[in-house]
Amino acid sequence: MKKSLIALAALAAAGVASAQTATAQNPGASAVTIFGVVDMSVTRLSTDSINGVNGGSQTIMDGSGRNASSRLGFRGVEDLGGGLGAAFWLEAGINVDNGTGSNTTQNNTSWGQSVQFGQTSTPYAPTSTLGARQGLTFNRASTVSLLGRGFGEVRLGRDYTTTFWNYTLFDPFGTVGVGAATNVIAGQLAPLGLAAFPPGQAYPLTRTSNAISWLSPNYGGFRAQLQYALSEQPSVCVAPGSTVNTNTCLGADGDGKVFGTRLSYANGPISAAFGYAKTKYGNNVVTTATATTISSLANTAAYRGDLTVWNLAGSYDFGVARVMAQYGRQTNDAVAAVAATATQAAGAAVGERELTHWTLATAVPMGPWTLKASYNAAKRSDQQVAGVVNENGAKNTQIALGAQYDLSKRTALYGTYSRNTLKAGSTTAGGLRATLGLAGGVLAAGQSATATGIDLGVRHSF
Repeated sequence: MKKSLIALAALAAAGVASAQTATAQNPGASAVTIFGVVDMSVTRLSTDSINGVNGGSQTIMDGSGRNASSRLGFRGVEDLGGGLGAAFWLEAGINVDNGTGSNTTQNNTSWGQSVQFGQTSTPYAPTSTLGARQGLTFNRASTVSLLGRGFGEVRLGRDYTTTFWNYTLFDPFGTVGVGAATNVIAGQLAPLGLAAFPPGQAYPLTRTSNAISWLSPNYGGFRAQLQYALSEQPSVCVAPGSTVNTNTCLGADGDGKVFGTRLSYANGPISAAFGYAKTKYGNNVVTTATATTISSLANTAAYRGDLTVWNLAGSYDFGVARVMAQYGRQTNDAVAAVAATATQAAGAAVGERELTHWTLATAVPMGPWTLKASYNAAKRSDQQVAGVVNENGAKNTQIALGAQYDLSKRTALYGTYSRNTLKAGSTTAGGLRATLGLAGGVLAAGQSATATGIDLGVRHSF
């Protein structure tokens, strides 16, 4: 979950004007910009020992970006005349420490982005990693747009979801590094787990592939966005991994279909936004995927039940400090298989899983310095259904402190410290671990553990 350039949000408003300026002496020409970020840190992680399992510590060099996501991008606009313009945006995540590219997602189904390269078996089995064999992918953004003064922007391709914008724009750490709000918002308590079914991200909490988006013009600070992402599954599909009439099903009919909207206001010191997104998944309780372990969380079944996400965020810039807050909820209407008991037959039961989260944060500029602080909290509230495991009552909190020193407009030094505490509920599915990227022991019901992290790095943009 990486932060994109904020300018992406303003592309519709500024794209045509930029094209006209760049092509004033050569009408119809295309203005293309190469841009990027190179961010490298030394990161120290540690976790508590739980039930005799020593979480230990780890020191790593991270080149994916702990202050701003490392990336290489190409963007361009063309003046089509008559107030119309065309634009494209291609942005690839890179890992500077080892030179690899970042994984992406083929679609938003529970299996579609998880197919190993060269795999021919049926059903396809999710894999934990592609081992950098995927090369450079434009996982961060891959869009083409039509721009107009009257209608705004129609954008096609892979892009942020309507709800993720609030996570990243109202987080002083930009949803990267040990201080990121998404360590809590999209962490182990997220209803569909922690980035399960790699590569990329199986459910579109950050980005969605195959999206059709409309972004309105800026009306005195007000903007609106609508987004619809295609499922791409044949209508005959009933479960992931099945083959119908030689069609390979990466999900049931409609799996991975996304609808989202966002309303925002930004004018002077005030910013506020509301985001909503719903992703459709099937409710098949029989088909299971090959067991996959990601961040030490075992995921043995395809996603089931619709996922609904909404959030509300706001900020006020006092000049001496910008204060931010956000509140949101993620709900998964999960269906789980229930074994037969003395009083009930085997079958299926609905067990709604819900995560409520909130954030308070600030960023304080002091000359070349920017001081940052945030507090994030989340709690699971799961429906209690006999025979269905859940994480009801589990809590996750994180305190983060950071400082950034600008050596120039393009280069900065930074440091961040965070303390993330995870407490299991009265019942637990057995997979919760304190983690900021380093797994500790599995928590039993009612237990808690803490993970701490430190980032020290340098970031250069071009």
